[in-house]
Amino acid sequence: MSKKLSKEIRIESILTAAVEEFLEKGYEGASVDAIAKRAGVSKGGLYYHFTNKEVVLMEANRKLSEPIMDVIEKTYQNESAINGLKVYVKEYLKYWVFRPRELSFFFLSMSKALESPVLMEYYKEYVKESTAFFVGMFQKAVDLGEANISDPEAYGISLMGALDGVLSYVMVSPEIDIEILAERFIQIWLKNN
Repeated sequence: MSKKLSKEIRIESILTAAVEEFLEKGYEGASVDAIAKRAGVSKGGLYYHFTNKEVVLMEANRKLSEPIMDVIEKTYQNESAINGLKVYVKEYLKYWVFRPRELSFFFLSMSKALESPVLMEYYKEYVKESTAFFVGMFQKAVDLGEANISDPEAYGISLMGALDGVLSYVMVSPEIDIEILAERFIQIWLKNN
């Protein structure tokens, strides 16, 4: 068991070091050597866990997204689809507003994905899963009689896009009141269905 824990700790330290290195030097300026050094592992140790720098970037994104996956699970467990989505909107926006470093990393990763087929496949899968979540929640709202909408898919995709799109606004407007922003989203997307 201690060996497994050691492996988990090594992976965690590599991913944390990667985020710092990528944010400081950008994707192109970051090196596997520098990431390994920051993590306190050998270059071979890093390659034992990750095949290349792109995979490190993808896995760091996955790690940073774990709290969002927890929010999705919490949303699914809510008996009311609309109330679940309200919780999701609030927690999703708060997560990113209070983590500007992670938000910067998200944008760095997205820009790199435009150039990398491997990273683009990762993001396509993320978008597919996110779309299924939102569409499923709006369909559940219709099925429960909580929403009177004819196209749950359009609602799901547009809410997902709006939430991800507003992150750039949040990034350049640190003074934004997240409670007001979340309430605006709720009013527009989840009150008048």
